[in-house]
Amino acid sequence: MKYYLIVSLILFSCSEKNSRIETKIDLSSRKLNSIPDSVFEYKNLTELELGAKEVIFYPPLSALSEGDKDRNRIVELPERISELKYLKVLTLNSNELKSLPNSLSNLQNLEILDLALNKNLNVVAEIPKLKSLPKLKVLKIVDTKLDKNDLETIKKSLGTKIKLIYSVNDYMESYGNE
Repeated sequence: MKYYLIVSLILFSCSEKNSRIETKIDLSSRKLNSIPDSVFEYKNLTELELGAKEVIFYPPLSALSEGDKDRNRIVELPERISELKYLKVLTLNSNELKSLPNSLSNLQNLEILDLALNKNLNVVAEIPKLKSLPKLKVLKIVDTKLDKNDLETIKKSLGTKIKLIYSVNDYMESYGNE
């Protein structure tokens, strides 16, 4: 029954580009603790939304009476993420990630990676994986586990080809525009 329920929540849209169907799956704010296995059946998946529908920085979610009761709480991405080889956009904001899987480096088409609001994610420790993403253009790291020195390390390591979004203002401007 749970499998059926999860599958029924998958929303996707298709468009034809370069004679290949591109698929987007939006599982934002679905109270998920992990990625449903059914997601991996979509081999042409180009966009996967696993973050929050609405992002709130101030006041902190914990200060709100309601909070975001529906937000996902994904702690770990499976190594299977590498099966989604056409993935261009991966939104993981507002989860509880502490690290990224080694297989992330196999996402050779990934252009936008949103890791914002994963407060325990040490982005500096993930630099080798991030550097191995040849098409990465935008990396969103607002409110992750980093300080000013870490930010300089990330900038130097990733170079100027990748746009780093690390301020709330820049994030809010970019949110939903990609």
